[in-house]
Amino acid sequence: MKGLLAVLILGSTLYAQTPSGNRDPHVPLSSIFGSKLASSLPHADSVPVSVTGVTNGASFQPGIEGGSWVTIQGANLANTNPGRIWKNEEIVNGALPTSLDGVSVMINNKPAYVYYISPTQINVQAPTDTSVGPVNVVVTNNGSVSPPATAQLQLFSPAFFQYSGTSYAIATRYPDNALLANPASVPGTVAAKPGDVVILWGTGFGATNPNTPAGVVVTGAPSVANPPVITLNNSITAPVIGAALSPGSAGLYQIAIQLPASTPTGDVTVQASAGGLQSPATIKIFVSN
Repeated sequence: MKGLLAVLILGSTLYAQTPSGNRDPHVPLSSIFGSKLASSLPHADSVPVSVTGVTNGASFQPGIEGGSWVTIQGANLANTNPGRIWKNEEIVNGALPTSLDGVSVMINNKPAYVYYISPTQINVQAPTDTSVGPVNVVVTNNGSVSPPATAQLQLFSPAFFQYSGTSYAIATRYPDNALLANPASVPGTVAAKPGDVVILWGTGFGATNPNTPAGVVVTGAPSVANPPVITLNNSITAPVIGAALSPGSAGLYQIAIQLPASTPTGDVTVQASAGGLQSPATIKIFVSN
């Protein structure tokens, strides 16, 4: 898996890197998250901070995993408007920031790693935690503390990132790193073909070997300890060639599969099963001959 696709964090942008080391600026982290990154009304100090939702950062559904990406929605979450992502200088010696512009997040009484802040949305990497069950999520905005919100902490929370505004999984083809989707829906992409090696990008796929803590830029390409099972159209098992955290990233998994010769054309659903939990069944790739 290590040789298939490396990932670099350069400043605040994620770039694909080919095996030869050439940068391929096709996959910015902000597009991977698919976040709305919406602006809101200016923050009013007299209005309390509130959290209305805590979800998986890829599927936007309940259930989060330690080390996975998490989306927090609410009101008055940050004074920064429009929102912003972390800056290169805020990643110090590979350590990710736990606060941006006075905004921090605690998940199960542990600091999360803050990637994006805005008045209505925050994206964080959840801290390492093997607890299971309901946990508190608290946002602090320059001294104003939200009432605790509840999230369900799990050992797995598999999900694939999607192109913003679509249900197509962000996927790339090995070895040319072409972006894959329906080009009619996602300009600049191409269709996958049966037999292709396809790399899916996701979060929440569990522990790695060696173990990789949250909050640091990943080195090497630590393999997923329990690789997922990938099913196409609810009936076709796609061989998993490799599953690993992407080097130079944080909490971002790359799952490499080979499309069987029997893969049908058109929209094809792709679902992962990890630790007895499934990613959303509505996510798809696009295949042609």
